[in-house]
Amino acid sequence: MVRTVKDTPPTELLRCPVAPAGLPAEGEAAIPPAWRAAIVRLAKSRAEVADQLSRLIAWHDRSCGVSSGVAPPG
Repeated sequence: MVRTVKDTPPTELLRCPVAPAGLPAEGEAAIPPAWRAAIVRLAKSRAEVADQLSRLIAWHDRSCGVSSGVAPPG
């Protein structure tokens, strides 16, 4: 199957996502269980979106160092 891309996406959409810094190793906090569960859900969602974006960019131009197993068009 051949796919023809009519327009090249804007450069800012082709930038690889950068993972944010994690929480500091020192220090502590008391987080209620419901808040902790929500924070974990948000973190997992962010990771899934970043992975999806990296795979889309890799599919488009093979950057981001992602090996999705899906060949880019062309």
